[in-house]
Parts: sequence; C-alpha cells; structure tokens
Amino acid sequence: MPRLVFISLLLATSLNAFSTTNIQYLYGDFEGQTFLDTQNGAKHTITAEHYRTFAYGDVFMFVDYAYTHEGFRFTDKKNDLYGEFSPRLSLDKISGFSTSNGIIRETYAAFQYNRSDTYHAWLYGAGVDLNIPGFTVFGVNLYRKHQNLGDHTYQLSLNYYVPIGNQWHFEGFTDWTGRDFLSQNQLLFDLTQMIGIKEGKLEAGTEWHYYHENSYHSDNDVFQAMLKYTF
Repeated sequence: MPRLVFISLLLATSLNAFSTTNIQYLYGDFEGQTFLDTQNGAKHTITAEHYRTFAYGDVFMFVDYAYTHEGFRFTDKKNDLYGEFSPRLSLDKISGFSTSNGIIRETYAAFQYNRSDTYHAWLYGAGVDLNIPGFTVFGVNLYRKHQNLGDHTYQLSLNYYVPIGNQWHFEGFTDWTGRDFLSQNQLLFDLTQMIGIKEGKLEAGTEWHYYHENSYHSDNDVFQAMLKYTF
C-alpha cells in the first residue's frame, strides 16, 4: 500500500466526529524466552493511544516506549520504541449501501503499518464491527501482512470492550498470525469520582499479556500493574 494513501487518510481525520486519547503506565516481570522479555524480568512501559472517527471511517494508533534496567533478553538495548497506525475505510459510508444485517454493524477496508527501529510491516485487508451482546465494541480485521523480518503471512485481529457495572470495564485485543499469537487484555477500575478528578478519567487495574512464538515454541504470560489516564 503506497505511503501516500496512509498520509491522505491521516489528513482526512481532521473531519473527525469523535476522538479519544489516553496514556498508560504498565509494570510487569517479563521472564520468558521471547524477544519481548528482559534479562532480569522487570519492564516499564508507557503507552500513548489515540482513536478517532472521520467522515469515511476510523483510525487507531499507538506508541509503546519500554524500558528495562538490565536490557532485553536477546539484545543489549535497555529501551525500545514501537508503534502502529491502523486506518479503516467504511465501505458503507463510501458506497452509501448499508451492510448491517443484525450481527454485522459495519464493514471496512482495513490497513495497518507497524514500525520499530529494526522492524516494519504493511498490512491490508478487510474488517467488520459486530453487534455482540454485552460488548459495546467488537471488531474483527483480517489482513495480509508484508514484513521485513520473517515470512509474509496473514493476521487475524480482534478488539473488544465490555463495561462491567458503572466503574469497571474489560478491554483488549488479540493478534494471531502464522508465526505468533499475542493477546493483551485489561481489567480497569475508574478512580475518577473516588479521588475527585474534574477533567479526564483515571483508571487502575491489571493487564494480562500473553505472547506465543511458533518457530521457537516459546511464550510469556505476564500480569502487569497499570494506570491509565484518558484525556
């Protein structure tokens, strides 16, 4: 997918109808044998996320900055920067024809760009938002993935959000490719009213991070403490 298309999509977000931005701090012991793990286990991560809709679709993006005092498992690096940019074009809004049929809420052409200092990948495919009882959000995207490290493959991505009462909620995503499986799921409690915050929203809780790498039969399974502030 030419970079010009992604730049055009980014500029189009100025027509947004809804947007939300948050920043997260996470701490966990990554003691496994994958490239995500560290030499002594402890890892600090700061994540910035942004989501917005625009006239013909939506865009989600995030950046992770990770730091470990002793360095990562397979490198001498003590910090790492990684990001993803994921625009989708609504086929319903572009065509004027609704694909909603009960379980399907909306259908998209889906794209994604992944980047770190040593790795990059371009993804393209199709996505749907589904109406699933109990979920306010349930998205499914299927991509063809072209990457500079490893074989090109396919990726199935799920994202979901479930409110639990007035102050708890569960959210997360799962990515499944031919070479690995990643799932990150968060259970969060809203502290905003309890501590009297007048602007934004502060949440605390935990994230379950699970990663499995097929080629080396290695994985990590980590519960992280986390804080999340939504602007």
